[in-house]
Amino acid sequence: MRYIIRAVLFLITEVGFASSPVAMSQTTILGVLEENPGVYYGDPNFRAVRIVFQQRGHDWQAFQSDCPDRDCGNTVDPEYPREITWTIAFDGKNVGTVTSRVPGESLPYSRGQQKIVSTGPVPTIGKRTEEFMDASVYRPLIANSQPYFSDPDNWKPFEATERLLALLHSEFRKQFPKLCRPNRNDQSKLELFAYPDADVRLVKIYASRTGWAVARMHLEAIDCNDVEAGFNIDDPSFAVDPQNSVKFIGSGLVLVDAGDYDHDGKSELVFAINRDNRGGYELFYDNFRKHAAFEFGHH
Repeated sequence: MRYIIRAVLFLITEVGFASSPVAMSQTTILGVLEENPGVYYGDPNFRAVRIVFQQRGHDWQAFQSDCPDRDCGNTVDPEYPREITWTIAFDGKNVGTVTSRVPGESLPYSRGQQKIVSTGPVPTIGKRTEEFMDASVYRPLIANSQPYFSDPDNWKPFEATERLLALLHSEFRKQFPKLCRPNRNDQSKLELFAYPDADVRLVKIYASRTGWAVARMHLEAIDCNDVEAGFNIDDPSFAVDPQNSVKFIGSGLVLVDAGDYDHDGKSELVFAINRDNRGGYELFYDNFRKHAAFEFGHH
C-alpha cells in the first residue's frame, strides 16, 4: 500500500504540477488588468492583463518592459507564463478571476500583455477616468497568480494635518528648488517662478495602520533645465515614515492598490507610471526601502 501511495504522489507531482510552470515553482507573479484605448479613432477599448513583476526569494523583479519591438515582452523571458488564471484584487478584496494567454498575434499595446481568454465577466471598479493614463479608461486592477489579496497594513485615504502638509511642502521645495514658467510676454521663453507653498496642491494622500503615509503633490511649473521647455513637471510623490521623515519616491506615480501579494504579512504598493510619453508600473516594498520598476515608452 505504501508503494501505491508513493506512486500516486509521484504522478501528481510530476504530471499535474509539471503542466503548469507557475504551479511548479509557486512563484508569485503580478499582473495588471488593464483597459486600453483603441489604436485608431473609433476603435473600441479592449481589456488585457499585463504581466509586470515576479518574486525572487524575498525580492521583487520586473519582467523586461522597454522592448525594441512589440513581441519581445512575451518571448524574452523563458519563465514567462504562456497562460495563467489570476486572482483580481482591489482594496484588500478578491473581486474576481480571469484567465489570460500569450496572444497568437501581438496586441496593440504589447510589452507583457496577454489576451483574456476566460468567458466570465471581467472585473471593473468605478467609472472610466484619465487619472492613470492620458485616455479615459477603467482603473487598473492588480492580478495575482496566487490567491493573495488582503491588505494587512490597511492603506486608506487620509486627511493630512497642517503639520504634515508643512513637512510635505518643505520636502517638495528641497526636491524642486528652482522651477520656471513661460514668460508672459514670450511663451517660448522661460522665467524663474518663485512659487509659494499655497500653489503646491496635495492631490491625494493615503496612510497605513503602521503609521506610514504616501502623498502625491501637484504644481503647474516647468523644470528650468527642461531642454524641450514647455512640459510641466509630473506630479511628485513622497513617502512619510512614522517618525514624520519625508522622502521623494518619484514623479508621475498614481497609486493603483496596496496588498500583501506575496503573503509575508506586509503590504506592497503598486503605482501606475503616468509621465510624459512613459507608462508602466512601480512596486514598493520593505517600507519604501526597495522597489521594482516596469517602465516603457509609448512610442
